Amino acid sequence: MKAHSIFIFLVIFMISNSQAQFPIINPNWKYIRADNTGVGGEQHFVVRGDRFGNIWTGGRIPFWSQGCVTRFDGQTFTNWGTYAENYLPNEIINNIAFDYNDRIWVGTDQGLATSADRLTWQHYTSGNCGLIRDQIKGIAIEPDNDIWVVTGEQGNGLIGGVGFFDGTTWNFYTSVNSGLPSEQLTDVAIDQNGIIWITCNIGLIKFDGLTWTQYNTGNSGISPGAPREVMVDSLNRVWICNGPNIDIFDGVNWSQINNSVWPVANFNATSMYIRGDKIVLSETTNTSRVMMFDGVNWSWQWTNDFIINSYIDLDGNYWTAGANAVKKFENGQVTNYTRYSTALCENMSEDLFIDSKNNKWIANGNGGIQVFDCPDWEIYGILNESLFPVPQTQSYVGSQISETADGDIWFTYNGSDGFAVQVPNGDYQNYASWVVWDKSNAHPWFQGIKKIAGTDSGKVFCIADFTYNTFMYDKATNSWTLWDITNGITGWPKCLASKPGGQMYICHSGGIDIYDNTGWTTIDVSSIGISDILDIEFDNFGNLWLGTVEGLWKYDGLSWVNWNITNSNIAANTVTSIKIDTITNTIFISAEEAMNFPYYGGISYFNGLGNTFITHLYGSSGISEKYVRDLDIDTLGNLWILTAGEGINVYNPMGVIGFDCIDKSLQTGNTTNVEPLASEAIQSAVVFPNPLTSSAEIRINLLKGIYVSIVILDVQGKIVRKFDHTSLMSGNNTFLLDLENVEAGVYTCKIQSSEMMQTIKIAKLKK
Repeated sequence: MKAHSIFIFLVIFMISNSQAQFPIINPNWKYIRADNTGVGGEQHFVVRGDRFGNIWTGGRIPFWSQGCVTRFDGQTFTNWGTYAENYLPNEIINNIAFDYNDRIWVGTDQGLATSADRLTWQHYTSGNCGLIRDQIKGIAIEPDNDIWVVTGEQGNGLIGGVGFFDGTTWNFYTSVNSGLPSEQLTDVAIDQNGIIWITCNIGLIKFDGLTWTQYNTGNSGISPGAPREVMVDSLNRVWICNGPNIDIFDGVNWSQINNSVWPVANFNATSMYIRGDKIVLSETTNTSRVMMFDGVNWSWQWTNDFIINSYIDLDGNYWTAGANAVKKFENGQVTNYTRYSTALCENMSEDLFIDSKNNKWIANGNGGIQVFDCPDWEIYGILNESLFPVPQTQSYVGSQISETADGDIWFTYNGSDGFAVQVPNGDYQNYASWVVWDKSNAHPWFQGIKKIAGTDSGKVFCIADFTYNTFMYDKATNSWTLWDITNGITGWPKCLASKPGGQMYICHSGGIDIYDNTGWTTIDVSSIGISDILDIEFDNFGNLWLGTVEGLWKYDGLSWVNWNITNSNIAANTVTSIKIDTITNTIFISAEEAMNFPYYGGISYFNGLGNTFITHLYGSSGISEKYVRDLDIDTLGNLWILTAGEGINVYNPMGVIGFDCIDKSLQTGNTTNVEPLASEAIQSAVVFPNPLTSSAEIRINLLKGIYVSIVILDVQGKIVRKFDHTSLMSGNNTFLLDLENVEAGVYTCKIQSSEMMQTIKIAKLKK
């Protein structure tokens, strides 16, 4: 008989299972944000792991009141967010737990969310199942997958209770309908005998299915205080995190761990985790210390963070979740995973660019430059925790990205020392090949770079912010030239675009300066009523398109045509960006009214003929903001929309495609297994020789053909080698692995497909 089965007949409040189903998704729109990529934001209240070795956390950005639950497999972050899709009822994630069938349970400030697969999530709240309070403070799961939760009240925690769910029916325990001695509850755990243990403001509560027993300083050896967390170790001892003391109860005797053995004074533990003989403790104070016990010795470390939760993974590494980062402590090395080091750093960005390899590049507020090669991100900014290169230290702000005809990627920072980075052939992971241009090697006045574009004749033009200065790089001579008001530029440059034949068009108020490889000419557009040009593009037929404050303009070399709100259904008169689909010749624009109330904006597109657009305005469509800063189109026909402050929208009227690379499926398997299950397709996978000194072969023997990606990761989870997604044939497949130029150490070979994930440890020896 279950521990609670006798008492259950005395419970007054019983509610049948009734839950809301999520997510609710518009297939034509997808949203990429700082609060649903990477670690999901800046605040983290929990860090936990599953039996497959994945790390889970919850991230949120308070300013937007959005967040997500995040899975990290050592390389890739996968997210289930609150924004638009509503995977979770709230962005404040207090608890993450997994049942014995690998179903995830997420406790938030506004209810409980759960999912057994990537398709369907259920929400349990006070509104649909009778939760006493929606703030979930603790989750515990029995071997038969019955769920126990303790709840409180946001803001005071004075009224709460205990909830029990058997998969069909919810039952609730309060001080009114049971012997529960307190309703100020903080955590819950279940021991090996099915006994429920709950921490509360007055000590520890035990529930054996019939009787509620209270342990306090008057009747037991528990330390004074208000316990925060409770766990049960492998010896069935109950551990209580109780500030300056960790209380341990074996069912008969009490003992404590405290400052008498800790290597620092006045430590006040607010979170703990135990795995085997290892312990991690953290404190939620300005001192931000973490205490670690490796089974023999205690050590501690400053974290420079407001730590809220802690965890020990399957490999014995220590983790913390805090107000600024998720931290990993491994062999004395600390790795910080933050919103500025894991994905889209901020929802406010400067530029969006999709290169010829379909990689997405973003110049971001305080995050520098990010590149998204689905499903992975790299971040090149001052705050990236050195997980990736930091090519400059003058500016947080990345400004623009472009690609030249020969495949070089260029990106710029709007800093005092300039900084343009040239990536030969667009191979951004070949960091050694990067060329960094600044005042020292480009031009003494090379600074504040705002815009960049290249011609098909090997010239690259960089526009400086708020000056006439336009810098031109000639790849043929590897030299720079300054153009300004004295030798060709007639107005402050604001935008630029290249035209086939080596021409560069640079626009400013009332005119366009044109460079044709020999010199400059100017088109005066003020005479036709154009005052301020915001963007410029060319279509397949050589027609010039301008985004202006007077609407959209087209020039075919002979005449001008204008579209505005008086002669068409364009989104607004101020056209901020233009993108032309070179396959269909569809003209996409973003437009806004930001000067006169009522303010509005969105996107419009048409085939360039007539006056009828398809228009999506903020408030009446899926677009997340009225102000749009840039547009681009990927190789699958999705329109990428960079908003001013709500991240990136992806739109396709036929349904957004191309995101199958993001695997949101939940791993499941035999409950006795603690490692990922290998695919039935793989007969063997080895690296030979192993250990290696410089190179080796990755040998994969398959029983059937599968589609895989192979990456080599260092101990921090950084990619050091990558084999693009490849279709493998049945039988033997061999890849040459060259680690000649990487340091000696331990690396992981990760082989992954939609069916499986397999890892191989590699040892690189010193020569």
